[in-house]
Amino acid sequence: MPHFINEGCIFQEAEVVKMDPQKARFRMIMQTADEVNQNRRMYPKNVLDEGIKGCKERMTRRAFLGELDHPAPTGQDTFDEIRQTTVMLKDVSHMITDYQWEGNNLMGELETTSTHNGKIFAGLLRDKSGIGLSMRGMASLKREQKYNLVEGPLTIITFDSVSLPSHKAAVVDFNEMKFESRKFLAESIREGKNTTCTPDGKCYLAGYFDKLVETKVIEILNTWV
Repeated sequence: MPHFINEGCIFQEAEVVKMDPQKARFRMIMQTADEVNQNRRMYPKNVLDEGIKGCKERMTRRAFLGELDHPAPTGQDTFDEIRQTTVMLKDVSHMITDYQWEGNNLMGELETTSTHNGKIFAGLLRDKSGIGLSMRGMASLKREQKYNLVEGPLTIITFDSVSLPSHKAAVVDFNEMKFESRKFLAESIREGKNTTCTPDGKCYLAGYFDKLVETKVIEILNTWV
């Protein structure tokens, strides 16, 4: 029979892609496949891939939402079962907008929301806090000698943001770029300088700055870079 799964998070620093004063978009590992985690569970890649494909439509609608922390159990079984399978809008902190596989690492594109919890999440990113993601889902478990094998179909409810990891994956370092206004950079270029400088005193050769933009090491936004 299907079991509720509150999966231990993957603990890492997020690679910030974009940020403005209240929101951040970032990329990080959401889950790993074909290895036993510290909860003694193994997710075959084909099972995890089928599960995440089932979330794509929600991603497209910007409705694949996650909460700040897992729901806390209350001891009321019926309520807790319903709560585990429900994402409460008042507790939402982020949305998952896309995913890719890199080897056995399931990478996610995430965006903090404009909610109260989303601002807390964005603040933690600004503080370069280690970020954990923990899956909530339903699947059957097959008992092996040393671990539980997750069998399909896997229904992924969400990936919540949590603080206490139960297993680790590859650490992604924070992007060291600064987020400055586009207006300032445009003014520097109009002045005919051969360097592009940011208000904190960092300067780039104009050609090198263009290369960083092209390779998305630095990305120009509507009002922020």
